[in-house]
Amino acid sequence: MASWIDPRKPTLFEGLTARSQLVECPLHAYTVRVERCSGAGECSAVCPVGVFGTDFAGRCEVVNEELCFGCMACVAQCADGGVAVAPRDARRYPSVGDILR
Repeated sequence: MASWIDPRKPTLFEGLTARSQLVECPLHAYTVRVERCSGAGECSAVCPVGVFGTDFAGRCEVVNEELCFGCMACVAQCADGGVAVAPRDARRYPSVGDILR
């Protein structure tokens, strides 16, 4: 299985824009965890700020968590359902449910 994204295959993030409340988040507003990964690379490919890298086995790993602004593109795109993103302060920043409503 190739670990690159086929440019002919549309990604879920294509055409979406982040709401202004998400873009104005300070560093470290969200926590990011990769709970399972088959190495397809689709989650990291859609991240607009480079939160993810790959480990020696080609699986996603979090390398720049502080840059996450909670757009949830990785959560939506991950075929394994293995990425978790949560606000550090749920009173100030939206959750996945808030964003996807």
